[in-house]
Amino acid sequence: MSTQQSPMDNLTYDLIQTLASKLEAIEAYEKYQKDAQSEPECRQLFQELIQDERKHVGKLQQELTRHLGGKK
Repeated sequence: MSTQQSPMDNLTYDLIQTLASKLEAIEAYEKYQKDAQSEPECRQLFQELIQDERKHVGKLQQELTRHLGGKK
């Protein structure tokens, strides 16, 4: 009986999934921000969330690049 090896290790998968989740969150927050046209405080909150998520996306991209750079 042979065992199949996954084409991707768990950590790589986790990094990719987290990145995808952050990108989806940005897309949602941008929509929510548009929905809050008449509520400046809410628009500001969504803008802050977008900025935070973009920082996280940048860090994840860097880590994914570093992580994959060591893979052969």
